[in-house]
Amino acid sequence: MRSRIVKVLSVLMLGLVIVLVSGRQVVAEPRDHDSKLVGTWRVQVALVDCQTGTALSAPAFSSLLTFAHGGTMAEDTTNPSFGPGQRGAGQGVWDHKPGGTYAARSVAFINYTTQANPAAHNPGFEAGEQTITQTITFEDGPDKWSSTADIEFSDTTGAVYRQACAVASAQRF
Repeated sequence: MRSRIVKVLSVLMLGLVIVLVSGRQVVAEPRDHDSKLVGTWRVQVALVDCQTGTALSAPAFSSLLTFAHGGTMAEDTTNPSFGPGQRGAGQGVWDHKPGGTYAARSVAFINYTTQANPAAHNPGFEAGEQTITQTITFEDGPDKWSSTADIEFSDTTGAVYRQACAVASAQRF
């Protein structure tokens, strides 16, 4: 009877050890290509013509992007086209793609509507959302990347009323 109890306890302990060891492997360090993007980046953004890629007259501006393990991201910008408090910080997701690139998608709320003001490079915005979808490519090592982005503006009903494009370069913070 006692040997039977010892055998059962041994099997249970072995099973527990296997579960713990395999669980550790699941939460171990992320793959190297995922770690490459993780961190905070200073980003210089320039708006471009979506057809030609030619820079538009709007001034370039700075943003901060933070990529976390697990595929989430946070973003904030100094884009002068928006009025004070008009655009909230962005939140989103990212993923590693074949060929060494990354895809990121973020959404920020546009809190109130403004009329166009060409002198301020402000085309006018509707209250709603801004969605940025970008492809990120590393260049010259692990501390610099560049990206191309497609931008959509939608009103509070979700109807897209404007599209734009941008290019960016980033340096690890």
